[in-house]
Amino acid sequence: MIEVEIKLPIHRRSSIERGLTTLGFIPGDLIRESDSYFTSDSHDFMKTDEALRIRESENFTKACITTLLTYKGPKLDDVSMTRKELETEIGNADICCEILYSLGYHKLSPVVKLRQYYHQDNVTACVDQVEKLGSFLELEIIVERESERENALKKIEAILNDLDCSMAETTRYSYLFMLQKENRTC
Repeated sequence: MIEVEIKLPIHRRSSIERGLTTLGFIPGDLIRESDSYFTSDSHDFMKTDEALRIRESENFTKACITTLLTYKGPKLDDVSMTRKELETEIGNADICCEILYSLGYHKLSPVVKLRQYYHQDNVTACVDQVEKLGSFLELEIIVERESERENALKKIEAILNDLDCSMAETTRYSYLFMLQKENRTC
C-alpha cells in the first residue's frame, strides 16, 4: 500500500475546515494521537528517510483507544510525503516497546496531536493541532500500485487549489523532524 500525502502548515484553521466542508468533505472522528518513534544505532530511520512508530489513538468520537505499529518507507517523490506504509494493530503498547528496546531500539521525541478527520470518496483530510508546532492540513489517498500515485497526487493538488493553497506551500518534513529541529534551536 502507498500513502500519497501532502502536509500544509495552516494559519487559518477555521477557513480550511469551512473550505473542506464546502468541497463536500464530511467531518469524521476527533482523535488524540500520541506517536512514539524509534531508531537504533544499527538502523537510523531519520538518515534512511524511514519511520518506525507506535501510535496510541484516543478516539473521542467513539470513546475507544487503539494502538498501531507502523513502518513508513522512504519518500517516493520530490514534491510530497508519498511513501510505502505498513501498519498493524497491536494489543499492548508497553510490551511492543519492550520488544523494540530488547532489539536495541530507543525512543525519539514524542509527537502528540489533536486530529480532526474529514472524508470525501477516497480522500482523507486531517486538520491537526500538533503540540509545540501549530496547525497543519494533511491530505492523503491510499493507492495499491505505484502506477496510481501520480493521479492521486494530481487529485490532492486540485483540492489544495480549491482551498486557495498550492503545492509550493506544503512541507515534506515530518512532525518528528520539525520537533527535533525545534528542540535543537531552543
